[in-house]
Amino acid sequence: MPTPSRKRPGEVALVLHTHLPYLRNHGVWPVGEEWLFQAWGTSWLPVTRLLERLAEDGQRDILTLGVTPMVAHQVADTRLAADLGTWLGGQMWRSEEQRWHDWMGAEVAALGPFYWRRFADLLAYHEDVQSRGGLTTVWADLAHRGVIEILGGPATHPYLPLQRDPALIDAQLATGLDHHAQWAGRRPDGLWAPEMGYRPRGRVADATAIPTSTDAQGTPTLPRIGPELPGLEEHYADHGIGHVLVDAATLVRAAGGRDRDWTVRPAVPDPADGSADEVVHDGVLIGDSDVVAYARDLSVAYHVWSPTAGYPGNAWYRDYFAHGTFGVHPSWRVTDHDLPSERKATYEPAAAGEQVLIDADHLQGVLRDVLDPRPGGLVVAAYDTELFGHWWFEGVDWLEALLRRIDADPHLTTTTLASRRHRHPPSRRLDLPESSWGWAKGHASWVTDDTRPMWQALVDGERRAAAALAGGRGSPATRTQIGREVALLAASDWPFMATRGNSPGYAKERVSSHVQRLNRLWEAVERGDAATADDLAAGFADLDDAPDDPAAIVAALDPTDGTAGRTTGLTATNVPPGSR
Repeated sequence: MPTPSRKRPGEVALVLHTHLPYLRNHGVWPVGEEWLFQAWGTSWLPVTRLLERLAEDGQRDILTLGVTPMVAHQVADTRLAADLGTWLGGQMWRSEEQRWHDWMGAEVAALGPFYWRRFADLLAYHEDVQSRGGLTTVWADLAHRGVIEILGGPATHPYLPLQRDPALIDAQLATGLDHHAQWAGRRPDGLWAPEMGYRPRGRVADATAIPTSTDAQGTPTLPRIGPELPGLEEHYADHGIGHVLVDAATLVRAAGGRDRDWTVRPAVPDPADGSADEVVHDGVLIGDSDVVAYARDLSVAYHVWSPTAGYPGNAWYRDYFAHGTFGVHPSWRVTDHDLPSERKATYEPAAAGEQVLIDADHLQGVLRDVLDPRPGGLVVAAYDTELFGHWWFEGVDWLEALLRRIDADPHLTTTTLASRRHRHPPSRRLDLPESSWGWAKGHASWVTDDTRPMWQALVDGERRAAAALAGGRGSPATRTQIGREVALLAASDWPFMATRGNSPGYAKERVSSHVQRLNRLWEAVERGDAATADDLAAGFADLDDAPDDPAAIVAALDPTDGTAGRTTGLTATNVPPGSR
């Protein structure tokens, strides 16, 4: 009697997006280098340590790690790495201080040794990582061994759907992917498109214009300007990118699904119903291209983190926002969302650890519920890496518990996006709508009345930079720094922080500083004052030396530049050896 065929296990693609804007030399606290050290020390390090542990246990194809060029540049900086060690040591000192804060209560003081051990372990691991070449070396090694896939990104994380100049889009991609190849040893197969932003072929929306209308969710309808531009997938294909991330709404809308309140976790459809929501359970080819789009499955991903709910809000987890006083570590648990911070209960690590296991069991069950009726189907769950360890203190422990459960479950398996695409290339084609993973899945998180001056500053800055560079004007150093300032001004972080973030003043200050630098460089070039221009460029480079080599951006701004050919990107016939 023949043995019944075994169902293919469901595939779980965890995707982590590791990104912060360029913070080196741009303030210390609370959102300058302090922000960088918090993410690096409490998320990027412990997540990497977890991946190394799982690799030692033989796990492969664990997850897909997006690392933006801005992160890769900063973690490779020796001064920043040394200062992170100092910062971790400072957290140990803070733990010792907490041990003596008896006037805050014995339970809070008793957490001092807990925090001391935690940061001592992180400092020891940081020193070990640095002895092996730093985080980028470790990440590259994990990718080489097949433990993870690393996604690339454009140089400074610009919001591509609203970028007007296709040459600058190509230049951002060329610069970012070149940098990725330098530290990772090969060009990436996949890309984390900044903010999961997508724009099809057509005219670009004008973010500097007053919207013709704004819906109840704040999504603006913007006038379209200029000529018809290539869809973003055409740029990706030219640069050898085979797959990108989009949000669920992008594919569901493309498949004819209904729109809805995307802040609410959708129900899992019955696979027999033919719901458009089924589209998220595999990749799709974008339009006529060979670029595959994978989308988050919000019915799963929102259990962990969503605009309105998720595991980190459980009563037993540490409350990120309850910081206390006297310089102690956050030492209170969520308790009740309606309580003010001063009335929260003291954090209990053991109880939080028990809740971690409960929540890992729960998501394993959710994954089985979704994937068991879909043999060989796919769930993509994508998050900012900083959720794990920084925003959600227990997040790395939860991630380890979940990954070990999946590894032991014969009905589930982890996969990277590259592995999935190469083993199961999709055949379905869809024309995708303009979209993002922001509020209401459109431009609302980046385009408001408050951010319009930022977009105008970017347009004006690009024009002024092009004027300064025209005809090869300026020394190589001056041209390089102008390219950097334009690239850093384009970061999507600035309008997002002004609209949805906690530090709008910092974002506006950063935009203003890059504009001022561009203006000073432009004025010196216009006067023909090469010495002043070079002095300014040298001083600005001491503060901002990323991107390392913005030659493609300079060439996009000045088509007469001798390196202009770099902006054409990579075609199928000139992808470097080792790429696939």
